[in-house]
Amino acid sequence: MNTPPHTAAHPPRPSRGGPRSLEPGLAALPAARWRTGPAGEGVEAASGFPLYDALAGIHLGTDRAGRSVTLRVLGVRIGVLGESLFGRLLACRLLAVGAHVTAATRTPALWAGLRDAAGDRLSLEDDPGSWPSRAPRPPGVDHGPQALISDVRRAPPLPAGEGAGRWCTTVHVRRQAPRHGGFWHDPDALLALGASFAEAVLPVAGEYAAQVTASLEPTEIALFRAGAAEILRLDIAPTETALLTPG
Repeated sequence: MNTPPHTAAHPPRPSRGGPRSLEPGLAALPAARWRTGPAGEGVEAASGFPLYDALAGIHLGTDRAGRSVTLRVLGVRIGVLGESLFGRLLACRLLAVGAHVTAATRTPALWAGLRDAAGDRLSLEDDPGSWPSRAPRPPGVDHGPQALISDVRRAPPLPAGEGAGRWCTTVHVRRQAPRHGGFWHDPDALLALGASFAEAVLPVAGEYAAQVTASLEPTEIALFRAGAAEILRLDIAPTETALLTPG
């Protein structure tokens, strides 16, 4: 008995005649109506089947209950209130997942160890200019995703062009958010690296976020995204410490 094409046991193999897109054909996927559940998750309307966000992204650390906290890092805009060391840590982990990283920094000497390890996958720039200079692609394709980590005063540019939103990551690390520019308006994620940054959090994320930040214990940081707050401690491997420590 022949299996109908739309229920084939094995997906068709791509032809060898030329390159194929790595993304699925969305028009071929089954359609369904969805509604939003009480906690913001998607829930299928007819059967009540829940669909939850996957815990995908880079590992940041563990929360107060010992659970892993991950951060989505592709196609996002991240504001960090704290010291520039955290930008180098994010760069290290972005490199590990296949991104090409451009660092716009006031202190290039602090990036020396990571630059030596990363080779041409890490670029240091005084001014990011027309970033991204390389076409953003999925991991493993051409130069892969493009990430910009900046600790200079001026906020990073918002990526433009085909595929930029999906495969570009922009991170700005400052002790205080700039007063002007659109980067810090409703970022996808905001990190506060200690209770001392509560006052800096207030104009960016509001009073509740400032109160959460002020309540942090030593070595704790706060992560704000999608209207939720998480408190965690960073997990840093000895190898990362060696790469990120000058000298």
